Amino acid sequence: MSFYRRRLILRTHNVSEYAYEELDRLRNLLGTEARLLIAPNHPDNADGLTLFELADELGTMFCYMATHELFEGSYGLRYMVFPRCGIFPIERDGAALSALKAAKDVLVRMKYPLVVYPEGEIYHTNDRLTPLREGTAAMALTAQKALKDEAPVYIVPVALKYRYRDPQEAIEGLIRQLDRLEQRLTWSNHREESMPRRVYRFASGVLALKEVEFLGSTRSGTVPQRVAYLRDRLLARVEKRRLGEIGSDDLPDRVSAVNRHLLDLLKDEELADSERAACRRDLNILFTVVQLFSYPGDYIHEWPTVERIAETLIKFEQDLAGGGYVTPVSDRRLTFRIGEPIDMRDYLGEKSRTAAAMCTEELSKRLQGALDELGTGTHIKDLKS
Repeated sequence: MSFYRRRLILRTHNVSEYAYEELDRLRNLLGTEARLLIAPNHPDNADGLTLFELADELGTMFCYMATHELFEGSYGLRYMVFPRCGIFPIERDGAALSALKAAKDVLVRMKYPLVVYPEGEIYHTNDRLTPLREGTAAMALTAQKALKDEAPVYIVPVALKYRYRDPQEAIEGLIRQLDRLEQRLTWSNHREESMPRRVYRFASGVLALKEVEFLGSTRSGTVPQRVAYLRDRLLARVEKRRLGEIGSDDLPDRVSAVNRHLLDLLKDEELADSERAACRRDLNILFTVVQLFSYPGDYIHEWPTVERIAETLIKFEQDLAGGGYVTPVSDRRLTFRIGEPIDMRDYLGEKSRTAAAMCTEELSKRLQGALDELGTGTHIKDLKS
C-alpha cells in the first residue's frame, strides 16, 4: 500500500517532505521486551497516513486504534484493507472497557507499538494541545498491570508539526481561499485589510449566524467571549435535558458522556419517532459544540503565522461544507519530534484513577514541550506585503 499511500498524502494533503528529531528515544526501545503506546498530537487530517512514514523510518509496523466511522464507505473495502494495515475500529463513544481490552491485547499479545491519539479529535491547532483524555493512560496502565514484571510499558509522546515549504506561496493561496469564503457569505472582499483582521471579521460573521440560530439574536463582546458563551450554553442545555445536571469535567469528556447516552437511547428499537428525532437534534448540537471548541479565539491573535491562518481557514471550509477533506493551499513539510518516554511502572503504586490523571498530566507536559521545541511557523510580518 505504500505507493498509493504516498500518492494520497502528496495529492490530498500536500505533504512532500519529512524530518525526524530525537528518533533514538523511540528506536532504542524497539526490539526490546518493552511495549510501546505511541501518543501523538492530532493537528491535521493527514496524521493517520503520515504516521506510516514514521513506522517506515523505524523499520517497524504500528497498530492503530481508529473510530469505526473511518471504516464506513468504499462499499466495505475499508473493512478488508484497514485491518491488514494494522488499523482496527473502536466505538469511540461506546463502552470504555472494550477499548481498554483491545489496547491491552495489542500491547500484550501482538507486541507492536500501538498508536492512540490522546486528544481524541482533530482540532487543527498545530502549535497547541487541547485537553488530553485519560483513556490513553488508562490503556497503558491496564497493559502494564497485565504484564506485571514481565516487561515495561512506555507511552511515547510524538509531536507532529506541519510547516509550509514556501510561506509566500502559501499566503497568496490563503488570500484566494479567504476571498472564496467571503463570497459564500455574499460579502465583498476586503484585501486592503490584514489577513488576521479579515479572518476575525469572517469568524464574527459565521458566529453571528450560529448565535441567531441557537440564541435568537447576536451577542456583543469579543469573538473568544462569544464562542465560549455559545459553546458552554449549548452544552449545558443538552446536559441538563439528557443527564439532569451540568458536568464538571473537561469539555471533550462532557460531550462524550452525553453522546454515549444519546447513542444508547437510539439503540432502542421501540423509541418513538419524535424522541428519535429529538436525539438526533441533540447530537447535531453536540457536533456544533465540538466545532466551537476547536476554535481557540486567541490562536491567530497570539502569533499570526501562515500556518495558524491556514489551519483556521481549513476549519472554516470544513465546517461550512459539513466536513470532508480540504487540501492545503501549498506544499508542506512534516516534522516528527519524539518526546521523553513515560515509564508506566512508575505509576503502579497509585490508584488507577489517580494514576491515569497523573500520567495524562505528564503526557500533556511532554507533548506540549516537544511542540514548543519545534517552534512556531512563519510570522506574516516576515512576508512580502
